[in-house]
Amino acid sequence: MKEKSKSKFVKHGPCPECGSKDNLAWFDDGHATCFGCDYQYQPTKNKPKPMTVLPMKKPDLIDQCRIISKPLNKRALTEETTKLYGYGTAERHGQPVQVSTFRDQLGKPCAQHIRTRDKRFSWIGDCADMQLWGQHLWRQHGTQNMFVVITEGEIDCMSVSQVQGNKFPVVSLPNGAQSASKYIAANLKWLSQFVRIVLCFDSDEPGMAAAEKAVEVLPAGKAAICRLPRKDANEMLLAGEGELLRDLLWKATPVRPDGIINAADLWDELIKPGATAICKYPWPQLDKYLKGYRKGEMITICAGSGTGKSSMCRELAHHFLIQGLKIGYIALEESIQRTLQGIVGVELGLPIHLDPSLADEETTRSAFDRLCATQRLFLYDHFGSMDPDRLVEQIQYLANVEGVDVVFIDHLTIVVSGLTDCDERRALDVTCTKLRQVVESTGVGLFLVSHLKRPEGRGHEEGAQVSLGHLRGSHSIAQLSDAVISCERNQQGDAAERSELQLRCLKNRFAGFTGPVDKLLYDQDTGRLTVPMSSYF
Repeated sequence: MKEKSKSKFVKHGPCPECGSKDNLAWFDDGHATCFGCDYQYQPTKNKPKPMTVLPMKKPDLIDQCRIISKPLNKRALTEETTKLYGYGTAERHGQPVQVSTFRDQLGKPCAQHIRTRDKRFSWIGDCADMQLWGQHLWRQHGTQNMFVVITEGEIDCMSVSQVQGNKFPVVSLPNGAQSASKYIAANLKWLSQFVRIVLCFDSDEPGMAAAEKAVEVLPAGKAAICRLPRKDANEMLLAGEGELLRDLLWKATPVRPDGIINAADLWDELIKPGATAICKYPWPQLDKYLKGYRKGEMITICAGSGTGKSSMCRELAHHFLIQGLKIGYIALEESIQRTLQGIVGVELGLPIHLDPSLADEETTRSAFDRLCATQRLFLYDHFGSMDPDRLVEQIQYLANVEGVDVVFIDHLTIVVSGLTDCDERRALDVTCTKLRQVVESTGVGLFLVSHLKRPEGRGHEEGAQVSLGHLRGSHSIAQLSDAVISCERNQQGDAAERSELQLRCLKNRFAGFTGPVDKLLYDQDTGRLTVPMSSYF
């Protein structure tokens, strides 16, 4: 008679029933047995996969009266502490095991964490709706409501409790740091009664990462992270550092929500030099109102069509260049030749964009070299609309690589004119937000040219006064800008009116002053926008 062959052990694996990581033993005939909870799998005939689960009665919990609490000398834990938490030893399957009993939300024993002599861990019972370990010991009364500590495991929980004389609430997570957010969220109602919730996890990277994540689950301002000089609380107890552990727990400061800072910590910020003007504006009243030009600001220039916005930008660019600043210029409605003619023409005091022969080549070359040979002027060769993200990339390059101080964008509306997947207002809103972000991240200054909506009655081309409500498209243009400057000119008036450009400060975040500022005169012979001498007296 042929002897029936016995199955051979293949590997250990996790048990889906009790949650142990390696108590499920797999055999070469396809069956598996959990030595923690006695759960079994058997292969279906002729179909080794998938395997069916044989219905098994869940093992009963070890009776509390069979669990003997005694000192854990190797852990420096007293009998008083282990007895308080009901942690002790018992027999299971004829072998001694350490047992910690967990309770459900009604406070009744529902599951037990088992530790064998060979340091294998397993679960028995129902782990679906557990309290934090030790939670049932601490009632909602008295000074206990002031302070609670959460640890990764039962040994650390008892260690922390013991150094505090077993007088203050200390609880443990059921399954270590990886379960922190899950079980804290499940028991948030109980935790919320405490003024301070201290997370005392292992000091290794997983423990600290879990603590940082768990803070997000807890009520704002209540959570504190205790950072230990050793691996965990029990190591400190074993090292005779119980007093230090207690001090660290009580001195753990609450983690503030992002952005909330105690003013007492801001002395260095107070005395740190703030944003200061790096040069003056070319026009005295505007300079007086804005308190000079500062990097890291977004300034919008707005006016009706043909009023003089571009001329104003070229005057500003020329002024900043001769003051030693680096300039980026992105003009999307004209060629780089026209832009360069405009800026060099300001230097010459001649409108060479209208007639290049107004200056001979040698004179033009001399003006060109004064402005450009210093390599402080950068132009962008592009015409028409462009993707806002691409525009941001150009600005980032100019700021971070070329080190420009200010970038001009003429004009904002054309940037989004080619977008078809959203309306203009939405596109302008998104674009302005991205431009503001690049200003904040790089510290570059940004001048935007923006068009206006047509007002009722008298138009802006006829000299109508501009307000913030006239900005075309999104309200974010005004909201995100540090300053808004309008240009007003009556193109249909007499000769004197047609040559006058009234500047008006509509928004001034830095200094607050708003209202009419300089009245500039356009000189057809020079192509310049200048302040009449009478304005200085």
